[in-house]
Amino acid sequence: MSSSDDGPSEAVRSAAAGDVTLESYQAAADVYRDQTPSPGPAVAGFLDEVARRVGSGSILEMGSGPGADATYLEARGPRVVRTDAVPAFVQMLRADGHQARVLDVRVDDLGGPYAGVLANAVLLHLTREEVADVLTRARDAVVDGGVLAITLKEGDGDAWTSAKLGLPRHFTYWREPQLRAVLEATGWSDVVVDHVAGRDEAWLFVLALAARHAPAVDHGLD
Repeated sequence: MSSSDDGPSEAVRSAAAGDVTLESYQAAADVYRDQTPSPGPAVAGFLDEVARRVGSGSILEMGSGPGADATYLEARGPRVVRTDAVPAFVQMLRADGHQARVLDVRVDDLGGPYAGVLANAVLLHLTREEVADVLTRARDAVVDGGVLAITLKEGDGDAWTSAKLGLPRHFTYWREPQLRAVLEATGWSDVVVDHVAGRDEAWLFVLALAARHAPAVDHGLD
């Protein structure tokens, strides 16, 4: 997909796409919260499966936003570590009585170990190279067999849009074969990809397990 007509100016395009997108969320956090409903049937089913796999374990949520997904998950057993790169969303979460911290997944330490990592409609704002890096570090942040749960827009290329917020946001689109290759290369196995029809666009709902790290080899040099 090519850049949309309602995208940002050339001056804005010259900045890092992720930074522009974060600035838009920061400026319109209240608008986003008001236009983001509780999880619909498709997302709810996805989160139900995450909760089933994780049990009472801890989940690092990348991009918690206003917090609807975390609330849904915690009602089903897991403990959610709420984070977001947008300070306004972190402030919202804290105002609602939750612990939350600012976390830019592109550059910040993810912490851990966790039983799982969730990024619902978050990694789609990153470049392909950034996604590969985040997936590598997410693997290191979970236990062997830990759960990865991500959703991405299905398609080709990338695009800008000012829909929903009235401010520019950038999206990267993915196809299943390409995504599977990246997941395998970054330490994830047992990948399940569901193709989900959205209101306006198609989505990929992805579940995977952290492949077991190879044990250290004793070369007998001591």
